[in-house]
Amino acid sequence: MNDHGWLPEAPDGHEWVRPRPADCPTCPCHTARVCEQKDWHRSVPRHQGCPCEAAAVAADTPPATRTVTLTVAGVSRTVIAEAPAVGIGAGLLMTPRVFRAAGPHLAAEAVVPMVLSPAGEHTPADLVAVDELGQRWTIRLTAFHGGAEVAITGWHDA
Repeated sequence: MNDHGWLPEAPDGHEWVRPRPADCPTCPCHTARVCEQKDWHRSVPRHQGCPCEAAAVAADTPPATRTVTLTVAGVSRTVIAEAPAVGIGAGLLMTPRVFRAAGPHLAAEAVVPMVLSPAGEHTPADLVAVDELGQRWTIRLTAFHGGAEVAITGWHDA
């Protein structure tokens, strides 16, 4: 009896061996079957930081939202901003496209979102917004539109 128990002994002495499963083409830590079937939880040993698993979690995890009151051009409004937990934008807030912006490359004002970053202790008080969890965010009066930086000039009234 061989190490596999269920395989019969070969009369010529060769050993029956299962073919090695194909590696995942996107990550170095799993087989293609594990990543295709999203069976990371069954993988032994458990690999932390698998890019395939992280991408799947990011795609399946809708961003959290935060309610934040912003004052721009002397007008205060409350918006619901997205707060991604993973991937691009993690640790930031992004508002909907509710701001007017102008730039030298624009023929007319554009409508843009605002990206807020965590406020530091030296952030000027007039550039701080606080969300419903008490987290402080820096109001950025610039955005990117058409690949260039633009200045946020006020609220867009749709």
